[in-house]
Amino acid sequence: MKRKLLSLLTVAGLCLGLTGYAGAATFPDVSDAGTALAVEVLSGLGIVSGGSDGNYHPEQGLTRAQFCKLAVLAEGHGDQVSGSAYRTLFSDVTADHWAAPYINLACEEGLVSGYGNGTFGPDDPVTVGQAVTVALRLLGYTTDQVGPFWPEDYMALGERLGLLDGVSGDPDHALTRGEAALLLYALLGQSDSAGKDYIDNLCTSKVENAVLLDADAQSGDGTEGMVEVYANQNLSWYEPAAELDGLAGSRGTLLLDQSGRVSGFLPDDTVCYTIIPESVTANRINGSYAVSGTTPVVLGDTLTTFENCWYDLTDCPQLTLYYNQSGNLELVAATERTTYEGVTLTGYYEAASPNPSTPDAITLLGMELAVEESAVSSLSAFSVGDKITVTLDGDGAVVSAAAGGQTALYGVLGEGQVELTCGLTARGTVSGSAGAGDLVKVTASGVGELSVSQVSGGSSLDLNVSGRTLGAIPLADNVRIYERAGASVVTEISLDDIQTATVKAADIDFYATDGDGRVSVLLLDDVTGSAYTYGLLTVGSRTESGGGMSYTNRTVKVENSGGTTQEYITGQPASDGVMGGIAVSSEGKAVSIMTLSEAESVSQSAFEGLDAVVIDGVRVPISDTAQGYNSDTERWVTLSQARAYSDTFTVYYSGAPGVDAVVRVIATE
Repeated sequence: MKRKLLSLLTVAGLCLGLTGYAGAATFPDVSDAGTALAVEVLSGLGIVSGGSDGNYHPEQGLTRAQFCKLAVLAEGHGDQVSGSAYRTLFSDVTADHWAAPYINLACEEGLVSGYGNGTFGPDDPVTVGQAVTVALRLLGYTTDQVGPFWPEDYMALGERLGLLDGVSGDPDHALTRGEAALLLYALLGQSDSAGKDYIDNLCTSKVENAVLLDADAQSGDGTEGMVEVYANQNLSWYEPAAELDGLAGSRGTLLLDQSGRVSGFLPDDTVCYTIIPESVTANRINGSYAVSGTTPVVLGDTLTTFENCWYDLTDCPQLTLYYNQSGNLELVAATERTTYEGVTLTGYYEAASPNPSTPDAITLLGMELAVEESAVSSLSAFSVGDKITVTLDGDGAVVSAAAGGQTALYGVLGEGQVELTCGLTARGTVSGSAGAGDLVKVTASGVGELSVSQVSGGSSLDLNVSGRTLGAIPLADNVRIYERAGASVVTEISLDDIQTATVKAADIDFYATDGDGRVSVLLLDDVTGSAYTYGLLTVGSRTESGGGMSYTNRTVKVENSGGTTQEYITGQPASDGVMGGIAVSSEGKAVSIMTLSEAESVSQSAFEGLDAVVIDGVRVPISDTAQGYNSDTERWVTLSQARAYSDTFTVYYSGAPGVDAVVRVIATE
């Protein structure tokens, strides 16, 4: 059975204690752990989303219109917005304004109000005071319950309820996207004014005290892509209706929709520990963790007890121990772990703890790394500020150090950080010729300073996909493959995403090899179509002035189940009102636009579940991120909802059937 990797560094090679959240952040530019958790949960529920560059942009501000949309989605009323469309309640929110349905519905439900002069100010920044007021109204609090003084009484109640944890206490402060996530996440854990759990508004039923073991598992009957959960002393699998990869490994409340599919997950604050099993006896793990013989243990897709398998656990790469709210060990799960065996890093020695003579941990490239005993003597020869190269063991701890050197490091650039291909994240002040979302080569240029440059070089060798070779060079087992469309930002793909047997050298923009001479990094140019955001294209124009001149640019945006992207300037030809995709550069321009091909009158019998569909006698795989669209209601829905609604469909796909086609949108007829 497949288990998602937990991106966890162990402390001194032993264990890392966690509270609730054990997943890896989906958005690389969210470095604060609390904000990352909030964004993961809200993203899984479909309340917030990131940009087309793969980042969340937590420091960006929100408008009143944008927060209305978040409030309506957090209320669970996203399916009601169509009834509020095509009306004008405010003079500055016309019926064709993108946010009119959300603003109108929020106003009708008493969540928001205008300025009193007939306007709403959709593009004005939303303030903390306004956002807290909306949150309290979502919880059912009235003015009589809160108090007559605004915003003072609302801010005071919000603080008492914990809604302002991590959020500015200044009611006039312009709310950021990160603060909005923290506020709405705190809202989910509240009881409303009548004592009902607020989260009940967002699900049909729920499973409490559940351990989310895997968000992409194979069930006991062999079904792929299932959510694996331990709860009520049973191991169960559910069909997903939400993206929960970043929450795998957490314990909390599982949310189910009316069809019994997983629609979200809300972690609790109980504790789990991830450890490397060095010694296991009939009643203890590593001598420190007492375990009852009847404690449940998950091994692969099997649920057993500790007394029946303890002798096998030393062969597991990693164990996660889950404790209930009473502090009792409830479950042991065998999981994979990220390994950093042999990774070398070159940077400037930034800090040591407790001191440089006998360090237990050092900071390099903005990362705090544990130090094994074997590295203490070599590290003691260096001072903070020296340039050094360190080698890591499988747990990410330093096992040796040497002066100077230069390790070739690659990764995806974020805001003040680079997500390295080895799985670690380098942080510091960034300089160089690259933008967020670009694949870059990174070097340390000083203490706390990173120098980056976009990778380049191309390839004269073809990629043999099934043979896993680039020319005669073998691919590393842990090869990282990225794709872009021309000058767009990159997205990570897997070898399985490539439909063709061979990728020509002309479509390979860059490759790098590891110390063993194997290909460790690959950058492809528009081979799979994964670099695009797909949905309904809207083409427009934007007129701007500067330097005494006026000029007009073509713009394009995409609407899908995640909402509507921002309006991007583009020099590419595009058709309005068609299903297509856009790929965006780090400068925020749509640098590539495609119109999807379509196959009409596709019957139910042509589908192989949600895995593939037969078009003109050719099997075409369905993308994991494919969108569903109900043409009658003009609403974006899940693929399962689309399949259940109609007998025939229009299927939109990229590429050519029989070559590299992939289904991107399925619309009902």
